[in-house]
Amino acid sequence: MTDFETYYRQYVSWFNDQLNACPLPENPADLYDPIRYAFHAGGKRIRPALLAAMSDSYGISRESSRYPAMAIEMIHLFSLIHDDIMDSDNLRHGKPAIHVQWDVNTGILSGDALFTLAFQTIQKSNLPVRNTILPIFTQSVLHVCEGQSYDLSFETSDTVRIEDYLQMIELKTGRLLSGAAQIGALLGNGGEEEIRIIETVILATGRAFQLQDDLLELTSNPENMGKSLGSDLIEKKKTFLLLTAYSLCKKKERSLLDSMLTPDYISKHGISRIRDFFESLGAVRKTEERIKQEVDKAYHLAEKLADPQEKLICSFISFIMNRTN
Repeated sequence: MTDFETYYRQYVSWFNDQLNACPLPENPADLYDPIRYAFHAGGKRIRPALLAAMSDSYGISRESSRYPAMAIEMIHLFSLIHDDIMDSDNLRHGKPAIHVQWDVNTGILSGDALFTLAFQTIQKSNLPVRNTILPIFTQSVLHVCEGQSYDLSFETSDTVRIEDYLQMIELKTGRLLSGAAQIGALLGNGGEEEIRIIETVILATGRAFQLQDDLLELTSNPENMGKSLGSDLIEKKKTFLLLTAYSLCKKKERSLLDSMLTPDYISKHGISRIRDFFESLGAVRKTEERIKQEVDKAYHLAEKLADPQEKLICSFISFIMNRTN
């Protein structure tokens, strides 16, 4: 197997069956029913698929990588549950977020339980490298929390630089994605230098992935994205796109942009006028250029890998960057 998309299409339904069959207690229902809801709510399953595809490229079966893959997805779901609460997002995967379907306290507690279940699950791996993958797993989880902390602190700061934002998305998005790939390689006994290259490639891909996500918040629609659009704009989240727009604004343009980034304006006009304004400033073009820069870097680094890992990684980059949601 060297094509990620082919592997992914075959893997997702199998993985969903494994995740949905995860044994959970019946009670307390207010704790475990939201977790079942999160499992069944859908999602792209990119991280577990990357982990499994990487291990498969070394000859490790999907059954053997099942528990680490499930643990990675559980951490991702935990982060989404808490992220939706902190960002007051009402939709996730096109369905009501858990704190909307139940309440905020239930969302917090169910997220905490899911976090714990992830560590229980990865401990089920009876592989020789279990003790090797645990440090990468725990560090990746900590990076997600660090990234979210920076993201929250940026909301009240007027001194956030583009470099600060790029560091934040590497922690919040890139490190869990990279951790999944590294764990997959470790399951296949990949070499130290090989795993270092894989880490660097996926970090660059993760940055491009998040920058593209910022653009899709502006250019897509709720049906495609499966989540609320405009929420990041309303909160004036310090995205690469917004920070770039601010850097290109003159004083009057800055005041105009700030007046557009309000709930009332977006409720009345949608985000199409904001999109046009970003395009007129050149912020969309500069964001697209940075995405290309990160993608080119990832492809260049991937060339240092041997087959089949190089072909797998390159097909993964292509797959993840050619998305519309």
